[in-house]
Amino acid sequence: MRRTVPALVAALGACASLALAWVHASPVLRAGAKVASTSMSMAPTSTMGSLPVPEGVPDAGPLSITPALIREQNADADRVMDEQGMTPQMLPGGIKRFTLVASEVNWYLYPGKSVVACGYNGQVPGPVIRVRVGDRVQILLKNELNEPTTLNFPGLPLPASQLGIGGVTERPVPPGGERLYSFTVTPDMVGTHLYESGTDMASEIDQGLHGVLLVDPARGPLYPFAKVDALYEIDAWMVDGSTTENAFGLDGKPYPNAPQLTVPYGSRVVLRIVNASSMCYHAMHVHETTFWLLAEDGHPLPVPRPMNVLAIAPGETADIEFPADVRGDWMFHCHILDHMMNPDDEVDMMGGLVTFIHVK
Repeated sequence: MRRTVPALVAALGACASLALAWVHASPVLRAGAKVASTSMSMAPTSTMGSLPVPEGVPDAGPLSITPALIREQNADADRVMDEQGMTPQMLPGGIKRFTLVASEVNWYLYPGKSVVACGYNGQVPGPVIRVRVGDRVQILLKNELNEPTTLNFPGLPLPASQLGIGGVTERPVPPGGERLYSFTVTPDMVGTHLYESGTDMASEIDQGLHGVLLVDPARGPLYPFAKVDALYEIDAWMVDGSTTENAFGLDGKPYPNAPQLTVPYGSRVVLRIVNASSMCYHAMHVHETTFWLLAEDGHPLPVPRPMNVLAIAPGETADIEFPADVRGDWMFHCHILDHMMNPDDEVDMMGGLVTFIHVK
């Protein structure tokens, strides 16, 4: 499903040509340059004090990436899109323990670009954690990095001792150490949430330390009307020596490796969209439909709102719904044009935050 659909080449040409023209007219250079700060970026500026310069990801050696590893990583991306939660260890008292191991991982992004990322359990984003109201949950963080880290759960109503803000609410977990986070899932947690590093966030999040926590009601699904419920986590990278985000992916993979979704004609589709970028806003758009915004940051809207472009901030989550009532192969992408390209990619003109939804 990751191959470009031949029948779409002509349709994509206009979009690609427009993107290429924009790049040539823009001061932002594609090939490994430092990306200029724009109004859509939260990158540090001279007015923001003495923030540390974030560290980009180094290139991985070509021998570290094999076809088998690429297939395995693409399968991880499919499992995230399909919302397949990791299996917890069941402890006495019905406690569900999820173990996240933070470590370096050689990660394939797009043709010609593999990086030494940081991930949870050997993947970027980390595995989906899925729980229900009433669950007693433990999340054990093991740190196999060569730097300290913590685990943060933005937006969850947790005690300060469980927030995972390194140097503020707790001491960071040192290399070789571990930390146990515990909480009981309450009804006000239902929805789509992000988990991420809470230490040196300007670097560690964009190195890959993030994932999604889904909280279901005590019984049944959150969206019982939906035939398809899928997850797209937007991730960002600083490659080629850049100190601002210049490469973007969906569920860990930029186009052409971003997972593609196939849905039945006539079905109602829910997409959960999570912006794990630490700096950039995104403007997500689904072709050939108007979608409805159902929830923001895990909170349902009193009245769903129709829209064509979703503006989503760093750390924000949004659930949208649309009817799959037109057969075809429809793009799902960011409307910020340089977010639809891979830096220094001579193989594909399009890249980044682009994938396809196939209505069959």
